[in-house]
Amino acid sequence: MRVSALPLLSLLLTTPALADEEHCRIPEAGSWVNPAAQTRQIRRIEVTSACIDGEVMARMRAFTHCAPRDCKWGWTEASRRADGRLFARFEGFFSAREIVIVRMGERIEARVTTVPHDPREPKAFHRAIMMRD
Repeated sequence: MRVSALPLLSLLLTTPALADEEHCRIPEAGSWVNPAAQTRQIRRIEVTSACIDGEVMARMRAFTHCAPRDCKWGWTEASRRADGRLFARFEGFFSAREIVIVRMGERIEARVTTVPHDPREPKAFHRAIMMRD
């Protein structure tokens, strides 16, 4: 009886790729929502990660609750801080917005700080508990 080696060969060839893919996905990756967001508060965060030249790279996109549809901030690079939290800075014309993500089991806390470019203006801060979409 002759057995084809193709299924075994394909399994052996794809297993390291699956392991690498799993290594490249950070726990915060995915889409997160805050259904209780008030106007101008963080409503949605999307995080992606991938391996580039053997290094795990992450990106983040954020949305605030606006009308008639949510306002998106665009994509920016995200980095892991020394305390293990994910950090991203979104530059804007009048201010920058910084998001720190704190993992909380199946949820995250998004800490959002608005840093005005005008030093006379005060910083603003809000936080939101978010769940996977």
